[in-house]
Amino acid sequence: EALRLPKDATRPFKARAAEELQRHASPPAYEGVFADALPPDAELTVSHHQVDDYVTCPLKYQYVHIKRIPLRQHHSVVYGSALHKAVEFYLRRRAVGNFTSLEDFLKAFDDAWRNEGFLTREHEEQRKRAGVEALTRFYHEEEASGQKPSEVEREFGFALGPTKVRGRFDRVDETAEGLVIVDYKSSDVTEQKKADQRAKDSLQLKMYALAQKEMTGRLPARVELRFLESGLVGSYKPVDEDLDEARETILAAAGGIRARRFDATPGYMVCRYCAYNQICPSTATRE
Repeated sequence: EALRLPKDATRPFKARAAEELQRHASPPAYEGVFADALPPDAELTVSHHQVDDYVTCPLKYQYVHIKRIPLRQHHSVVYGSALHKAVEFYLRRRAVGNFTSLEDFLKAFDDAWRNEGFLTREHEEQRKRAGVEALTRFYHEEEASGQKPSEVEREFGFALGPTKVRGRFDRVDETAEGLVIVDYKSSDVTEQKKADQRAKDSLQLKMYALAQKEMTGRLPARVELRFLESGLVGSYKPVDEDLDEARETILAAAGGIRARRFDATPGYMVCRYCAYNQICPSTATRE
């Protein structure tokens, strides 16, 4: 049976990409705000996601945070969002001493689920089962542990000169060794070595450690990535060099954003996982 392709499916990629970008082009007044470079001392507020997007590819930053080109929801985003909302529901109750049954916990996951972006109905059901399995494991491990979160979704903010950094910690624990900052991940990591390496390489965790140092004058005892599907925990003890790296990265990204430098920095792996690779004229994934 012939595929029912959209009318423009056979038109050249560049033409479709150009039309898509033009459709979301900024109006003249909007361009006036963002086209001109800002002074180096102009105030600018950034989050980890904004810094990470700019470091990954300045053009991606422009698409996401300035032009705000809408995207069809990806199934991995739906999956991760539902997991995180359920975990937040559970941890907020646990932090104040309220018991949550496994049934109520999984109901929070079901309530947060959206049937968007999945490849097929079977694919959606498979991912939902994986989420239930991951959360069931998480629930039993948490209930068996004696550690309750001190804070959940704690907001933070600090300034590096005119650059302000804002964000939230998924979880903060007060332990015998000191403060531990935790971020939950829905991605599947199945080897401890890889989990630890992901934590050590994480700009996000370095920024979290920097935030804690800037706000309290003390480093966290440990920062962690907790992978919900495997139950593995990647952790490390941050040092001053990590803070220097985070600080330099934030300031470099902020400088580029102020200067309105949004040139693409294509690479096969970067472009492969970019949500805009179907419309970006600079993508390295097009054959």
